[in-house]
Amino acid sequence: MQGKVSTTTQDGAPGTVSVAVPGSQKSQAAPATAGRARDWQLWAPYAAIAWSLIYGVLGMFWLVSGRGFPFAPQPLTEGLGPLAGRFGPGVAWAVVILAGLPAAVLGTVLLRGLSTVFLRPLFITAGALLAGILLLLMTDINLLIMLGYTPISLYNLLAGADFGQVYLEMLAQWTLLHQVLCLCGGFLWLAATVTYARRSAGACLFCGRQDSLDGWNSPARATRWGRIAVYVAMLAPVFYALTRCAWALGIPLGISTEYLRSGQESGQWISGLSLATFGLLGAFLMLGLVQRWGEIFPRWMIGLGGRQVPMALAVVPAAVVAVVLIVGGITVWSDYDQLAANALVTGQELWIVVGPILFFPVWGVALAIAALGYYYRRRGLCKRCGRGASGEIDQGNNPE
Repeated sequence: MQGKVSTTTQDGAPGTVSVAVPGSQKSQAAPATAGRARDWQLWAPYAAIAWSLIYGVLGMFWLVSGRGFPFAPQPLTEGLGPLAGRFGPGVAWAVVILAGLPAAVLGTVLLRGLSTVFLRPLFITAGALLAGILLLLMTDINLLIMLGYTPISLYNLLAGADFGQVYLEMLAQWTLLHQVLCLCGGFLWLAATVTYARRSAGACLFCGRQDSLDGWNSPARATRWGRIAVYVAMLAPVFYALTRCAWALGIPLGISTEYLRSGQESGQWISGLSLATFGLLGAFLMLGLVQRWGEIFPRWMIGLGGRQVPMALAVVPAAVVAVVLIVGGITVWSDYDQLAANALVTGQELWIVVGPILFFPVWGVALAIAALGYYYRRRGLCKRCGRGASGEIDQGNNPE
C-alpha cells in the first residue's frame, strides 16, 4: 500500500500533513515544524540581499577612496588571477557594481515572488548568472592552493616552522579574503535563486517537489548516477597523486633528472607529496557519498558511532571543494600556453606535469553531481509537505 498525501503546505508555514503509512489503514499526522537555522530556504534570500548591500558599500568605498580594489595588478600567483580582473579593470568594475545595489533590487523582486510567463525565466537566469559570476569569475586558483596546503601548514604552525607563518600571512591578504567573500555571496545567491524558482513554480519551498512522483532524482536513480559521478571524480586525484608520489620517491616520471634533483634540494616534492596525500584522502571521502558509512557513522568513532551523518556535513564541503576545483582548473586552462612554454624550457612532459591539473574541472563537476545525488538519495519524505519518493501524491482525487 503506497502512502498518499492529502494536504500540503508549499510556503513552509507551520501546518499538518496527513500521510498514509504503508501497512496501516489510517493516516498519521506529520507536523510541519517551524523554520530552523538549517532551513536555508527561509533566510538565504534575505542574506543574499544583505550581502549585495554590503558589497555595494564596499564598492563605493573602493571607488571614492581609490584603495582596496581587490583586482590587484599582481595576483598572489603570478599570471593567475580571477577571470573578472583578467578581462580588464572595466569588466571587473562592472561586475562589482552589478553585484551591489542592482543585485539587491533583484533579490527584493525575487523575495516578493513576482512571476509571469516572461519574467520568471528572466529572473531565474539573472540570479543564476550572478551566482555563477561570483563563484567562477571572482575567485581563482589561490583558494584551491590554500585549501590544499592547509594540513601541512597546520603541522608547520604547531612545529613552529616558517612556512606556517607564511601561510597565515597569505590567509590575511585582502585579495584572498575578497575571494572568500565572493564565494559566500555566490552560494547565497544560488540558494536565493533556487528558492524563487521553487516558490514561483508552486513547488514545496523546502524539498522542491511538485505534485508528481520523483523521476531522475528518485533515490534509486540518484544512487546510480551518483555512483558514476563519484568514480569519475576519483580519477583526477589518483592521477595527480601518482605523479607527485613518484617524484617524492625519486622517480623522474615525465620530468628531467635535473629538474627532479632541483625539486629534491628545494623540498618541492615533499610539499607535492602532502598535496597528493590530501587528494587521496579526498578521493576516499568521496566514497562516502555512495557508501553506508557516508550515512551512518562507523561504530569505531567514539561518541558518534551508529548515529546518522548530517547531510550538510557531506554536501556543504563537497559543494565548496567542487567550486574551487572548477575555478582552479579554469584558471590553469586559461594560462595553458604559458604552462606549456615553461614545460618546454624545463624539459618536462606536459601531460604528466600539467595533465592532472587540467582534469580539475572534471573532478569538480563530477563531485558536484555526486553531492547532488547524495542529497537526493538521502532527503527522504519531506517533513513540510509530505511529498517523497516513498509516497504517491494525492492530486485532488482523494474521495475523502
